[in-house]
Amino acid sequence: MTRPIRIRLRTVPVGTDLAVLITGGREHIGAVATAYREGDRVKVETHVLPGHREGDLAAETARMAALSLKCTVTVAMGIHQDEATREEIDEIVRTVRRLMEEELRRRACGGAEGRS
Repeated sequence: MTRPIRIRLRTVPVGTDLAVLITGGREHIGAVATAYREGDRVKVETHVLPGHREGDLAAETARMAALSLKCTVTVAMGIHQDEATREEIDEIVRTVRRLMEEELRRRACGGAEGRS
């Protein structure tokens, strides 16, 4: 059985680019990833604070958004749940992906305001 954890995705337009903050549980910043276009490719630069595990998911969501929005996207992420089980981690990852997909769909339909 998984313990519920509230995941929040908030966005801030920065000119034609986008900053995204994804947090949950005991909020903090554990990793930051920036995805940007370089020619035909999207590159991702990631910085992970020592002892944190959000780097891969931050990079994945930044890349997903940069590909969809065709702009530079920075994702700052910090999600913490004490002694999370594999099932809880999998649920957190699914939730983050779903929230990002929903945000990208909203933006594709013209709803570009920030979310909380």
